[in-house]
Amino acid sequence: MRAVLFDLDGTLVNTIDLYERAVIGSLATIGIDYPSDRFVADYMAGRHLRDILAEFGLTEEHAPSVRGARDRLYEELLGQAVEWSPGAEELLKKTAERYPLGIVTGSWRSYVDRIERKLALSRYTNIIVTADDMGMGKFQKPHPHGLLLAADRLGAAPEECVYIGDQLFDIEAAKRAGMRSVLVIGKHTPAGGQEEADEVARSLEEVLRYCS
Repeated sequence: MRAVLFDLDGTLVNTIDLYERAVIGSLATIGIDYPSDRFVADYMAGRHLRDILAEFGLTEEHAPSVRGARDRLYEELLGQAVEWSPGAEELLKKTAERYPLGIVTGSWRSYVDRIERKLALSRYTNIIVTADDMGMGKFQKPHPHGLLLAADRLGAAPEECVYIGDQLFDIEAAKRAGMRSVLVIGKHTPAGGQEEADEVARSLEEVLRYCS
């Protein structure tokens, strides 16, 4: 193994509940009642805003106003309340002593910049690949584009990398990229399909043994 790659949201940082608040709040601005359990199901399925709007019979013309409201609220929440997931900072510290590290996230650069200001991710990571790098979001996970880009930037072959995330689409992206995968069980990790991962960890502390 020559490089370790991490998912960000739900894996290294506790942002999914904040994102949920932002999405629900933004949809409320156009009169849509979007319950929490529906958000969780859509998130775990990898559905994006355009998919959610389509579920309610709305077209792309509604997207700019909803997206703007979501982004404003989410960036405000990130600036106030984002925190490391338990064990994440220690895991990055120890892993960075042995390997180059990268983050591959479906979040936009503007979101990651807010997290960077609060937690200084770059103290531990060599690169961060965001949705902006994935064809402006066209090649989101489970598409392997972001993972392959990260490996290339770190000078490692895909088979020399491991990707660590909390969602099944993280695991599928790793497989499609030809990388080892570790699924970290978190609050929003689906119960089914976990056997698709090469390794399953119940905590970030447990991940350390797969990075040794």
